[in-house]
Amino acid sequence: MTTSSHGLLRAVHRAASLTSVRLALFGVIALIACWRPLSVAGGLNDFRDSHLLDSYEDAGTRSVTHYGQLPLWNPWSCGGQYALGSPQTRVFAPTVLVSSLIGPRRAEPVLLWMFLVLGMEGFFHYARRRVGSATGALGAAPLFGLMGFTALSWSIGWLNFAGFLLLPWLLVGTRRAVEGRLSGAALVAAVFSLLLAFGGTYPVPMGALFVVLETGRSLYALRGTPRRIQALWSLGATACFTLAACAFRLWPILETMRSSPRVMAGTPGNDFAPLVKMLLELPARAGYSDTGNFYFAPAALVLALPALAFAWRRALYPAIVAGLCAWMAAGYAASPSLFAGLRTLPIFETFRYPERFLVPTCFFLAELAALGLTVLLARTWRSPARWTWAAAAACAVALASWGLQWRAFDNLSHWAQMIPQPVEKEQPFAQARGNRWSQGHLLALNRGSIACGEAWPVPMSSKLRGDLNQEEYLEEPGSGTARRVEWTPNRVTVDVDATRPTVLLVNQNWHPGWKSSQGEVVSRDGLLGVRVPEGHHQVVLSFLPRSGLGGTMVSVLAWVGLGLLLWRERRGRRLSWPVTVGVSLVPLVAWGVVATAWSEPVAKPDPRNQDGSPLTVEQLPAKATPIHARFGVPVELVAAELPEEPDAEGIASMVLNWRVTGPVPRSVGIFVHIVAADGRRLGADHDVVGGTWFFTDAPKDTLLRDAFSVSTRGWPQGEWTVMVGLWHAGGDQSRVPLLEAQGRPVSDGRVAVGTFTVPRKVRANESSVNP
Repeated sequence: MTTSSHGLLRAVHRAASLTSVRLALFGVIALIACWRPLSVAGGLNDFRDSHLLDSYEDAGTRSVTHYGQLPLWNPWSCGGQYALGSPQTRVFAPTVLVSSLIGPRRAEPVLLWMFLVLGMEGFFHYARRRVGSATGALGAAPLFGLMGFTALSWSIGWLNFAGFLLLPWLLVGTRRAVEGRLSGAALVAAVFSLLLAFGGTYPVPMGALFVVLETGRSLYALRGTPRRIQALWSLGATACFTLAACAFRLWPILETMRSSPRVMAGTPGNDFAPLVKMLLELPARAGYSDTGNFYFAPAALVLALPALAFAWRRALYPAIVAGLCAWMAAGYAASPSLFAGLRTLPIFETFRYPERFLVPTCFFLAELAALGLTVLLARTWRSPARWTWAAAAACAVALASWGLQWRAFDNLSHWAQMIPQPVEKEQPFAQARGNRWSQGHLLALNRGSIACGEAWPVPMSSKLRGDLNQEEYLEEPGSGTARRVEWTPNRVTVDVDATRPTVLLVNQNWHPGWKSSQGEVVSRDGLLGVRVPEGHHQVVLSFLPRSGLGGTMVSVLAWVGLGLLLWRERRGRRLSWPVTVGVSLVPLVAWGVVATAWSEPVAKPDPRNQDGSPLTVEQLPAKATPIHARFGVPVELVAAELPEEPDAEGIASMVLNWRVTGPVPRSVGIFVHIVAADGRRLGADHDVVGGTWFFTDAPKDTLLRDAFSVSTRGWPQGEWTVMVGLWHAGGDQSRVPLLEAQGRPVSDGRVAVGTFTVPRKVRANESSVNP
């Protein structure tokens, strides 16, 4: 028995160490998991988010296959938007080649399969180095690869979240960089570039967070000051190369976020019991719920026990980090809230869903499982008589956990609402009013949607039309004629006969990247326009964004420099690390030169309320009711605007006019209580003014117009009083004192700003007029 068990262990170890055997196994596991997605390949996912996000990939591949252009501008979404600058698009990732070859809907399950294989192989490389066993790493790799959130992401159109599966590659690259290997810098730069290109709004910043932690862990493991100094030089070069390699996508995104900042308010949180269900309860086969969304096989937790018992020093880091991630996933429900602290940092302030930290929780739990399996296998090798059966049981638990992970993956993949693809109709492009949750149908008709469902405030012109007979026209009807000659996503050609100087308007959003062969490109209330002189002209509008083209040049320069360094290293002529850092800085210097030398108009932010009204006003409208309420922070509620009653749809639109006169804590938000005569209370609380500014970021000594609305459908008839105050929404949730004229606080910290009346509903057979 001893000889046979040792022989079996050797055979498994050799098989796990062979890349070909391992990839074949991971490929089969991924194929079984993707069986449902592959069986419905080519269908249209009818879930609302899928319509929005999948249409981006459809638009990108259409630009490539129909027009032979790079997917720089997307005219089919939100009245036209910068595809490279939209954070959630993935049209500039290498995966667009697969989408272009076999079609974006058929490509999605293929890409899912590829990411699953990459995730399991990446975890194997990470865990093998951390636990010291190929067999232990192999046994735990599917636990991470088949986690529930990956299946959920495919089911609801969030394929860009498959980028979480590349987390282990980031950590492997970081460790190699700390060891002074250029391959580590190349791996980190490549993975971050892919994640950014693939629309990794969460995987990128979360990956950066765990790269920092892995850096500290790896530096701590080094012995001797010289090695740590060399590691710091290597990490500096890695950071520079990564920034430059990501410039093709990072520059456009930064440009977009500067002109249209994405603000995520609220205090999201999850109690302990729901988090446990998300992580450990097997999801149902149908229906949308939180149960099992991040499924990690509970049986695999048994494998962590030997690690904690017999290898607690090595288990300490993954156990602590898994606990911190679970704490983070609790969001504001935890006290104190680690997630609230994270949101005070740049970039992380845009995080809205803390439960996504259950993904790294799964990762570090899988590391503990790999370590536990390794411990038992090692003890079997040293003392087979005592530990063989324990190791065999652990292997059985690992295999059973694979089965549970597959079952959960399959159940979650059945949540996808697949319908037949709409039939494409070839016709000239035009904008349509559209519906943000059915864009998949519009694109097949070559129609753009001016109904926008993005998670960030896309700059959209109020002059966009969905009912025009001609998409290109002259601003002044009597000033001549305009006729479309050619239309492509990145280039529009129009013949203009102008009887006097005028402006050619194109029914798309303006962006500073648009250039014209004739005249000057201008913004007409956000609409794309060109000033043209009198006479006959052929106006060629081309989209040539500085950030996209310049950023691509910087990224190419970074890869050329990194490639030359790797080539020299292979030939045994490696440069010193200070020189290597100097080489890594060249692309960043080039970035600065391009940004300075290539001038382009600045797309200034135009913050507006959801109803389209401006966020700042010069003076109060005549209908506003003065309030002049002062609080315990330098904020004044100047006036309020309330309707007499809701509109025909039951919507009551309200406006609060604020003024900020000094620094305000970021935690301060607005609470709105709408109180009936019988004491019942409804709310319209919000943390940001007009959906754009926290009070701490709002301009000082300026009238701020905070417009919002509530639906009164189902409300009882009668008079409702609107009470307003401030509270620490992002802190201890206490109210900010409301001050009287003498400076004394008002007891309940809120002020009545007016009333409106919900009318009695009139039945169809009733007359609203007395006879």
